[in-house]
Amino acid sequence: MSSAAAPNANTRMHLVGKAEHISALAQENTLLSHTLEAVQRGDLGLAERLLANATDCKLTLHEVFALYQTELQTREEELRQSQQRIELSLDWFAALFRTLPVAAMLIDEQGMIADANAFALEALGLQRVINRLAVPLRRLLTTSEDELRLAAFLGQVTLGESACWEELPLRTLDNRLLWVDLRANQVPPRSVNSSSIVSPPMTLCVFNDRTARVEAQRARELAAQAEHQRDLALAASSAKTQLLSRVSHELRTPLNAVIGFSQLMLMDPTKLDADNLRKVELIGDAGKRLLSLVNDVLEINQAESGQVALMHETVDLRELVCEVLALQEPMALHMKLTLIPPPAPAENEAPVHANADARRLHEVLTNLVSNAIKYNRIGGSVMVNIGVSNEGSWIEVRDSGRGMTPEQLAHLFEPFNRLGAERLQIAGTGLGLSIARTMTELMGGTLQASSAPDQGTTFRLMLRTAAPPD
Repeated sequence: MSSAAAPNANTRMHLVGKAEHISALAQENTLLSHTLEAVQRGDLGLAERLLANATDCKLTLHEVFALYQTELQTREEELRQSQQRIELSLDWFAALFRTLPVAAMLIDEQGMIADANAFALEALGLQRVINRLAVPLRRLLTTSEDELRLAAFLGQVTLGESACWEELPLRTLDNRLLWVDLRANQVPPRSVNSSSIVSPPMTLCVFNDRTARVEAQRARELAAQAEHQRDLALAASSAKTQLLSRVSHELRTPLNAVIGFSQLMLMDPTKLDADNLRKVELIGDAGKRLLSLVNDVLEINQAESGQVALMHETVDLRELVCEVLALQEPMALHMKLTLIPPPAPAENEAPVHANADARRLHEVLTNLVSNAIKYNRIGGSVMVNIGVSNEGSWIEVRDSGRGMTPEQLAHLFEPFNRLGAERLQIAGTGLGLSIARTMTELMGGTLQASSAPDQGTTFRLMLRTAAPPD
């Protein structure tokens, strides 16, 4: 019984000693804490009294000062390490801002660009100016109305409330037009405590480039508008074609009657005196000219609508040229002009053939030669030549007339445009060359002209070369 009680007594004594030691440490720590607080307040007298009144404390004021210095050094080291961690964190966030895969910039209270990341610098052309001078955001806007909208837009941005401006047009500093979606958020100010503000309020603006999408949308709209305009033009052209066709057909009947009756009256000239006979001749001539104009309008109308039936065959160009020149010789004699046909072929030279509609080609060449005669000088010449090149068989009509300026040449093939020839009292309608080029293109060829003032005019008619007939 006594042997079991001994350990229990020893245990109780150990626990009591430990409790007394803990109490002493607690009293000592409490005393040290109060003493350090007095030293921090600068009340050294209170610190000495606290140490003097403590019967069980062996601390001196010098030791308290040493402990206080150690505590200050510890806190200083903690602050330094905390500052390093904050600086590293700020550097990391700054690097993160500059490497964001979107264009971002910070705007201050005056609307100036305070900072921008690499994407924004490149997208907006700010590389050479952002580090040297402040650039206002409004400088990138395209209109004064957008500047007013920008001021109102930035005023809507509050802490916790973002704003978005879709498809904003911007003009970069290197003069490129961008379309962007602008989203703005207010950046919370950095502060040390609740009463000390470190940074002024900033607005973070993020740009999402929508230029490709906007341009594609506008291209689709323009294409739709162009298609609509084309449909309207086709409808108008079809209506014009139908109107001209009907009017031409309706005009031909009374014109044929006028010409026919004038010819009947001229068949018996004894019934008319000289004055009335001349008037009937003028009526007949005017009717024929008007009928020719109606036929030309009808022909060009049919050509533009693709209603001309062509019969392609092999045409000997030398024979065609000689035939046309023979028919135009009376007009050339009246103008005292010299018609120069192609030179005689060499002994072994092959004939020049073209694939074309013989009748239509005859009309085209007749028009070119008659124009070369009408618009020539008295005593001049008209030279017609033929040949074969890599591009095909060609006919060239060259006159010695007054020629044309580049401005006149640009409008040469326009219907009803006589380029001022109506002032020269030369008969014509301004449709001949337009019909000639249209017919040539329908036959698969080209008709081009070259001219200069006082140097005459040259027409070159190019056709597909045809193999000689068997």
